[in-house]
Amino acid sequence: MEFFKSLGRAVGNAWGFVEGKNRRAAALNRIRAVISCEEKAAQKQYLALGRYYYHNLRDKNNPVTEAHCADLDAIEFRLDAALNQLEKFYQSEDDREEIDLEDVQCLEETVPEEHSEEETEQVKHGDDPEEEPAASDENDGLPFEG
Repeated sequence: MEFFKSLGRAVGNAWGFVEGKNRRAAALNRIRAVISCEEKAAQKQYLALGRYYYHNLRDKNNPVTEAHCADLDAIEFRLDAALNQLEKFYQSEDDREEIDLEDVQCLEETVPEEHSEEETEQVKHGDDPEEEPAASDENDGLPFEG
């Protein structure tokens, strides 16, 4: 009996250890998620602040910030040029020749032959008069799949 008691205590201790590790891992994951979310929010605010500064508070006499603003100006110029090229590309596609079906001739479709009522009934019931059932020993040599 003592063996079962010690085994039960060992299992209980192991369970408690695993449970503690799982709780710790879950808490760490929650903390990491909060940190990630706050970093993303801070990044978004920095971007908004930078846009505001660039558009409203830009000082052309400040050599520290003017280099960054000049880089942004160059990026915006290249972006506008790329957008103009894209617009020209799509405009040139509009000048393509339209294809219509006015000069296409219709070919007459062949109508399938009608079957007799007996053949129609056989097809409905899955009976095929041309095929004979397989012999009883025909599949004996095949490997078993199962």
